[in-house]
Amino acid sequence: MPLDPSSEPLPALSSEPLLEPSSCSSCHRIDRRGFLASASVLSLGVIISGCGDGVLSGPEQVLDAIPAPFRLDPATVPELTAVGGRTVVVSGTSAPVMVERLGSAQFRAVSLVCPHRGSIVDVTSTGLRCPNHQAVFANDGTWLGGQPTAGLTALDVRQNSDGSLTIGGALTPPVLSLDRNTAVFLTALTGSAPAAQTIAIANGGGGVLSGLAIALTYGSGQRTGWLSLALSQATAPCTLTLSAQRGTLPIGNYTAMVSITGAGISNGAQTLTVSLLVQDPTTPAALQLSASALSFTAPIGSTPTTQVVQCNNSGGGSLQGLAATVAYGPSGTGWLTLTLNQTSAPATLTVRASAGALAAGSYTATITVSATGVASRTVMVSLTVTAAGLLVTLSAWPALTNVGGVAGSVGNVNGGPVAVSRLTATSFAAFSMRCPHAGTTVNVVNGSSFRCPNHGARFDRAGVWQPSEQRTDNLTTLTVIYTPGAATLTVT
Repeated sequence: MPLDPSSEPLPALSSEPLLEPSSCSSCHRIDRRGFLASASVLSLGVIISGCGDGVLSGPEQVLDAIPAPFRLDPATVPELTAVGGRTVVVSGTSAPVMVERLGSAQFRAVSLVCPHRGSIVDVTSTGLRCPNHQAVFANDGTWLGGQPTAGLTALDVRQNSDGSLTIGGALTPPVLSLDRNTAVFLTALTGSAPAAQTIAIANGGGGVLSGLAIALTYGSGQRTGWLSLALSQATAPCTLTLSAQRGTLPIGNYTAMVSITGAGISNGAQTLTVSLLVQDPTTPAALQLSASALSFTAPIGSTPTTQVVQCNNSGGGSLQGLAATVAYGPSGTGWLTLTLNQTSAPATLTVRASAGALAAGSYTATITVSATGVASRTVMVSLTVTAAGLLVTLSAWPALTNVGGVAGSVGNVNGGPVAVSRLTATSFAAFSMRCPHAGTTVNVVNGSSFRCPNHGARFDRAGVWQPSEQRTDNLTTLTVIYTPGAATLTVT
């Protein structure tokens, strides 16, 4: 159903209680165990006349703004077939959610529970409006005017391999994901330019990964200008195309680093190592590796992303008998797994690290790659194991760059959303975002404090309850592990 082009305010919500299934005859609901069929989608405007309470003092029972995750197949929803399309859905007895298509493979979702008193906001062609006290919100949930309050709760949206969406839970930041972290071009002095290669860029986290940008640097003291980059678009998913030209480069191995970043990513900039190997077929075979060092970071008990090393022949003839072994440093053993896809060059060595039962700390190992009749090559490997808990990358949360800043829903600890505030230049605090009064998830207000949308309890950036409408305890404090100057902190 197309959006209503009228900018007139939509009718106020009815006074029937939303929690009774029979009270909202127009509201089709989702079976959380299955996919959402098109008949379960609420057309814009239908929900407005069929659900809500309309009581100016607020509803008697406030629905949780964050529903349990449910699945939605956008292919079955006419409103979501075009970019810019919106629709409203209800999962079980949860609050309604507005889902909007932002791009070919980008969606966002916001809860329609008003943070002020818990009323269900109206959806209009120009944005969102609370019928109770007239708070106005943009389509992304940002508060624009009217009754002062926090923004609507943004929800996590993840695209599944079959094209369906999983919606629900507090919004998690985007995670920049590359399908590989190395690329190798092979050419000879008398050969033609190697074929272009592509790197797939995806969002492995929540929200929308936009603002993608790339930066190119060449190896220290090496020749430059041989690599060209082209990003298909600035929003994931997309592709990065790499093109290499030998030009007048002599025989040798040349390296370049491509740094890829995006807005609000939680895992920081990702680096792609690119090599151009100019071979001399008239010289003896020689083993050449695409990397001489690898670095992994992982919390206790987890497994970081695998990395690969390309094994090539920089000379003529053939290179056979490839093998890889590992020697560990003094701190710990058994945390590396090596896999060669074949024993002749060119070959790919996949390196997997696992924190396993290792204690927090730093570990080292040396990989030796050998081949028949040629000199071996080594790769130095480091593994940093961090304390168990939620790892927060500070650069992913702009509010934490300044003292006094507060960032909400940075992740989950013990099944609940977590907020972090910067107390000083070298210290942070973390809190459970569950209000001690009734367990409702609190909102971050103006990036500096907290407010419960249920009964109005307020808390300062240190989680301390402030005199307000509802008396309650302070927010539950969590433990923060932070080394001054570090790029990350851990919440437990």
